[in-house]
Amino acid sequence: MTMADVQPIVDLVDVSRTYVAGSIEVPALRASTLRIDRGEYVSIVGPSGSGKSTLLNILGLLDRPSSGTYRLAGTDVGTLTEGERTHLRGSTIGFVFQAFHLLPHRTVRENVQLSMLYSDVRRSERMDRAGEALARVGLSHRVEFKPVQLSGGERQRVAIARAIVSQPRLLLCDEPTGNLDSATSATILDLFDDLRRDGLTLVVITHDEDVSGHAERRVAIVDGALSEGAA
Repeated sequence: MTMADVQPIVDLVDVSRTYVAGSIEVPALRASTLRIDRGEYVSIVGPSGSGKSTLLNILGLLDRPSSGTYRLAGTDVGTLTEGERTHLRGSTIGFVFQAFHLLPHRTVRENVQLSMLYSDVRRSERMDRAGEALARVGLSHRVEFKPVQLSGGERQRVAIARAIVSQPRLLLCDEPTGNLDSATSATILDLFDDLRRDGLTLVVITHDEDVSGHAERRVAIVDGALSEGAA
């Protein structure tokens, strides 16, 4: 086993984020330590305003912490330039959001391909990989449809295909079932189970206790402070 095999995918040590509004400092994330190993399925649950979005932005390299150290797949991201952060994010992380963020005038296949537009993947390979990702989420029969022709659950599966087509090591999901009914939510959670069995690391950020209970680990966030409890 190599060192890369035992390094956690996420390693936060005393990471905090404080925003400044005029002369007032607002602590959005208090000094937090969190380790997520490869292949884990972790839920981060908390009410609105608890700091979930701040934590997601830091984990996803969309924001920088005010203090502390964040190592993503063994790389100290605090030492990286913006270009290096962008490259690491694109090669390591997939994102799934509550709003599907699909382009309405593009087909399902084109929406998935767009996530590889600025990568080194050739156009012909992009088409093949998009087809494979859509097959993985059960949408091979919808590749030429437009998003408006799909149900909410199908649109979220397209978003998941778009997130996994670049073969990330970490999937960050922000309220992924928030716009779905309970039956459709269950199918999305089943898909997450499948992806986790394939070795993907999942972090699902949610306010829904049922969704959070689906993960093997549960981390609570309240007033910007993390605490771990059984899922």
